[in-house]
Amino acid sequence: MSMLAASPELSFTELRDTLNMTDGNLTTHIRTLQEAGYVSVAKSYQNNRPLTTCSLTTAGRKAFTGYVDLLEQILQQTRKLK
Repeated sequence: MSMLAASPELSFTELRDTLNMTDGNLTTHIRTLQEAGYVSVAKSYQNNRPLTTCSLTTAGRKAFTGYVDLLEQILQQTRKLK
Protein backbone atom coordinates (compact mmCIF):
# COMPACT_ATOMS: atom_id res chain seq x y z
CA MET A 1 0.00 0.00 0.00
CA SER A 2 2.88 2.37 0.68
CA MET A 3 4.01 2.11 -2.94
CA LEU A 4 0.51 2.90 -4.17
CA ALA A 5 0.21 5.78 -1.71
CA ALA A 6 3.29 7.34 -3.27
CA SER A 7 2.11 7.01 -6.87
CA PRO A 8 -1.19 7.61 -8.69
CA GLU A 9 -1.03 4.09 -10.16
CA LEU A 10 1.42 1.28 -10.67
CA SER A 11 1.45 -1.65 -13.04
CA PHE A 12 1.26 -5.19 -11.77
CA THR A 13 4.78 -5.74 -13.13
CA GLU A 14 6.18 -2.71 -11.30
CA LEU A 15 4.66 -3.91 -8.04
CA ARG A 16 5.79 -7.50 -8.55
CA ASP A 17 9.37 -6.60 -9.43
CA THR A 18 9.84 -3.95 -6.75
CA LEU A 19 8.33 -6.12 -4.02
CA ASN A 20 10.13 -9.24 -5.33
CA MET A 21 6.93 -11.29 -5.18
CA THR A 22 5.59 -14.09 -7.33
CA ASP A 23 2.64 -13.40 -9.61
CA GLY A 24 0.37 -15.62 -7.54
CA ASN A 25 1.37 -14.10 -4.21
CA LEU A 26 0.90 -10.54 -5.46
CA THR A 27 -2.43 -11.44 -7.05
CA THR A 28 -3.65 -12.76 -3.71
CA HIS A 29 -2.61 -9.59 -1.89
CA ILE A 30 -4.17 -7.33 -4.51
CA ARG A 31 -7.42 -9.33 -4.46
CA THR A 32 -7.62 -9.03 -0.66
CA LEU A 33 -7.05 -5.26 -0.81
CA GLN A 34 -9.54 -4.96 -3.66
CA GLU A 35 -12.21 -6.88 -1.72
CA ALA A 36 -11.62 -4.54 1.24
CA GLY A 37 -12.24 -1.60 -1.08
CA TYR A 38 -8.70 -0.26 -0.71
CA VAL A 39 -7.34 -0.87 -4.20
CA SER A 40 -8.86 -0.53 -7.65
CA VAL A 41 -7.61 -2.62 -10.55
CA ALA A 42 -7.84 -1.65 -14.21
CA LYS A 43 -7.09 -3.99 -17.08
CA SER A 44 -6.19 -2.66 -20.51
CA TYR A 45 -3.81 -3.26 -23.40
CA GLN A 46 -0.56 -1.50 -24.22
CA ASN A 47 1.21 -2.38 -27.47
CA ASN A 48 -1.14 -5.38 -27.88
CA ARG A 49 -0.10 -6.73 -24.48
CA PRO A 50 -2.30 -6.97 -21.39
CA LEU A 51 -1.64 -4.28 -18.79
CA THR A 52 -2.98 -4.43 -15.25
CA THR A 53 -2.68 -1.28 -13.16
CA CYS A 54 -3.49 -0.76 -9.50
CA SER A 55 -4.28 2.39 -7.56
CA LEU A 56 -5.49 3.27 -4.09
CA THR A 57 -9.13 4.13 -3.69
CA THR A 58 -10.24 6.98 -1.47
CA ALA A 59 -10.99 4.44 1.26
CA GLY A 60 -7.56 2.87 0.76
CA ARG A 61 -5.79 6.21 1.04
CA LYS A 62 -7.80 7.00 4.19
CA ALA A 63 -6.98 3.61 5.74
CA PHE A 64 -3.29 3.97 4.90
CA THR A 65 -3.17 7.48 6.36
CA GLY A 66 -4.85 6.19 9.52
CA TYR A 67 -2.30 3.39 9.77
CA VAL A 68 0.63 5.81 9.37
CA ASP A 69 -0.93 8.10 12.00
CA LEU A 70 -1.21 5.16 14.40
CA LEU A 71 2.44 4.24 13.84
CA GLU A 72 3.44 7.85 14.54
CA GLN A 73 1.48 7.78 17.81
CA ILE A 74 3.23 4.59 18.84
CA LEU A 75 6.62 6.15 18.07
CA GLN A 76 5.79 9.29 20.07
CA GLN A 77 4.69 7.20 23.06
CA THR A 78 7.83 5.11 22.85
CA ARG A 79 10.03 8.21 22.74
CA LYS A 80 8.32 9.56 25.86
CA LEU A 81 9.30 6.41 27.75
CA LYS A 82 13.01 6.96 27.13
